[in-house]
Amino acid sequence: MKRKGILLINILLFFFSFQFILNECAAGQVLKGQEEKVVIGLNVPLTGSYSDQGKDEEMAYKLAIEQINAKGGVLGKQIEYIIKDTNTNAQTAKQNAIDLIRQNNVVLVTGGSSSAEAVAQGDVCQELGVIFMAALTHSNATTGHDKLKSGQEIQKGHRHTFRWYFNAWMTAKALAPYLVGTIKKNATFYYITSDYTWGHSLEESMKWRTELAGCDTIGAVRVPLGSKDFKKELLAAQKKEPDVLVMVLFGHDMITALKQASEMGLKKKIQIVVPLMELNMAHGAGIEAMEGILATTNWYWDMGNRFPGTKQFVDAFYAKNKKMPGESAACAWVAIYEWAAAVEKAGGFESAKVIKALEGRKFTLLKDQEEWRDWDHQVISSVFIVQGKSKSESKSEWDLLKIVGEKKGIEVVMSREENPVILEPLPVK
Repeated sequence: MKRKGILLINILLFFFSFQFILNECAAGQVLKGQEEKVVIGLNVPLTGSYSDQGKDEEMAYKLAIEQINAKGGVLGKQIEYIIKDTNTNAQTAKQNAIDLIRQNNVVLVTGGSSSAEAVAQGDVCQELGVIFMAALTHSNATTGHDKLKSGQEIQKGHRHTFRWYFNAWMTAKALAPYLVGTIKKNATFYYITSDYTWGHSLEESMKWRTELAGCDTIGAVRVPLGSKDFKKELLAAQKKEPDVLVMVLFGHDMITALKQASEMGLKKKIQIVVPLMELNMAHGAGIEAMEGILATTNWYWDMGNRFPGTKQFVDAFYAKNKKMPGESAACAWVAIYEWAAAVEKAGGFESAKVIKALEGRKFTLLKDQEEWRDWDHQVISSVFIVQGKSKSESKSEWDLLKIVGEKKGIEVVMSREENPVILEPLPVK
C-alpha cells in the first residue's frame, strides 16, 4: 500500500508539472503574440461636416500601415489600428482619444480634420503621455496659442504634439501679398468665417497681413460649423460690394457656400478667395463653382513630376481607391511614415524617445526636404497658391487646381518671437 501511495503521488506530481509546462508555453505564445504587434489609434471624422476629409485620411492611414507591415512592420512588430469616428466634434474627439489610450493602450493617436479636434486631442495626449501626430489642422493654436473668449491667450502647442500641415499664419503670409499685388491696390475685404478656433485664427491672420498692406476690412460675419445655408451671409456681403470676398469655411460648409455664391453670380462681381483649399472640397463644389477661386495648400496630387514621393503615393493611393488623394490623405500618410521612421531611429516605442527622434528631424517624403522644428513641432514646409481651373483647362475629374504661386516654408513660417511657445519637459525616468 505504501508503494502504491508513493506511486500515486509521483503520478500526480508528473501530471501537475506537465500541466504547468503546458500553461507556461501557452502564456509564452500569448506574450510572443503581443510582442509581435503594436496598436495605434486613428481618430478621424467619418461623419459630420468634415467627413470627406476624414474618409480620405482613413484610406491613406490604412494604405500606409499595409505597406509598412508588408515590409516587416516597425521594429519587427506589425502595426494594428483601432479607428474611431470624431463626428467632426471636439468633445467626441477628446473622449475618443482618452478611450484609445486608457482602454486600448495605443502608443500613438493620429487624425482629425478640424483644429478644434486637434487641440482637444493634443491636450489629452500631453496629459496621458502619448504622441499625437496631428492630421488636417490649420489653426495657429495647434502648435502655438489659442485665444479664449475672455481675451486670454493659452498655449495649446505641446511636447507630445507634432504637425506636418501648414497653419493660418503661413497661408496669410503667402496669400495676402499675392492678392494685393494681383487684384487691386487698397482693395476692400469682406469675411464669412466659421465660428471656431480655426476660423478665428485664419480670419485674424488674413486681416493682419492685408491691412498692413493698406487694404480695408469692410465687414465680417461668423457662422456656426455645420451651417446648411449661407444665402443671408452672401447677400449681406454682396450689399457691401467688396473687392474680395474671403470665405473662411471648410468641408461641406465651404462646398455649400461656394455653390450658392456661384449660383448668385457673385464671381462675376467679386474675387472670391477660399484661403484654405482641399481637393475633396474642390471636387464637391464642382469645376464651375471652383473656376477662378484663389486659395492655398501645402500639397497637391498633381506634383508627381516634381516630387518622386508624391508620384509613389498618388499611384499607390489611386490603384487602391480609384480616386486621387487630397491634402487630408497626405497628412495621414506623413503622420504614419514619419512616426514609424522616428520609432526605428529611437529603437523603441516609448514616447519620450520617439519625441527626441522627431525633434529637428529632416526628411524627404512627399515634397522636397522638410524639417520638424524642435521648439514648436511645426514642420517647415512650402506653401502653394492655387486657382480653380476652367473646364477647358481641366484634363480629368480630379484636375481642378493650378499652382499660380509658391513660397518656401522658411519665408512664411512663424519665427520664435512670433510663436513664443515653451514646450513641456520630457518625463524623467
